[in-house]
Amino acid sequence: MLADISEAIKEIKSKDHKKILIQVPEGLKTEVSRISAKIEKECCVDVFIAAEPCYGACDLPLKEAEVLGCDIIIHFGHYDFGVKTKIPVIYVPVEIKAEISEELKKEIEKIEEKKIGIYSSEPFRRLLEYLGDYLEDIGKEVVDKKIILGCSEFEPAGELNLFIGSGKFHPLALKGKTYFLNLERNKLEDLSRELMKEEMKKAARISKFEDAKKVGILVSTKPGQFYQDCEQFEDRLREQGKKTKILIFDMITNEKLMGLDFDVYVNTACPRILDNPFDKPVVNLRDLP
Repeated sequence: MLADISEAIKEIKSKDHKKILIQVPEGLKTEVSRISAKIEKECCVDVFIAAEPCYGACDLPLKEAEVLGCDIIIHFGHYDFGVKTKIPVIYVPVEIKAEISEELKKEIEKIEEKKIGIYSSEPFRRLLEYLGDYLEDIGKEVVDKKIILGCSEFEPAGELNLFIGSGKFHPLALKGKTYFLNLERNKLEDLSRELMKEEMKKAARISKFEDAKKVGILVSTKPGQFYQDCEQFEDRLREQGKKTKILIFDMITNEKLMGLDFDVYVNTACPRILDNPFDKPVVNLRDLP
């Protein structure tokens, strides 16, 4: 991963900042000491590092910045999620240097569908543009082109979704026929069956929710995930005859739910929490009718 911090440094120098908190994704942790040292040297400020796992721009370290008395947060790897903050936040893009190999190009040329939606995550923005041009050159029609989040709600725009990047976190947010241009494995993978299984699991979770009598409502304090209408939602469930309680966390995990006697849980935070195993059924709020 490569991060250009020149704009962040200009911003810091233009203001009277004294304390800076920086937050990086997992893939940039090996560089975080070097980045912090560079900022300290060039800007004559104190730099602190947010060490909790970073799940995106919905997960800003606002409490940590406030406790330390920081003037600004520098968040690496994601674009502005729209979280309103009292402490200013600078978003620094991160680029992953990668190319589409000749072997992968041959696999792409075998795709039969003509109308294709192409998608990626922020660090692969440059490659997404390249892929769009390449598909047009070989006679395909690019009907959609977006940077997506793992929590994106998505409806297919073409005959096929084509995701380029690494890891399945983002492409599993897609729906319908989906191919994954996996740059780490140098392979074109069909995720359609896997996505169909996820839809079946979702239907099973919803069925269990409908039969449940005691429901725990999971609420996260993460600034971009907090569900402000959780109490109104609880009232709605009680009107349906369900016994409910709101449970509030920073990070929602199965271990924290152990010992509680609810039949099912409704997750109001990041929908990808369900990627982790839970002993009791958990259904995403957005999946409920």
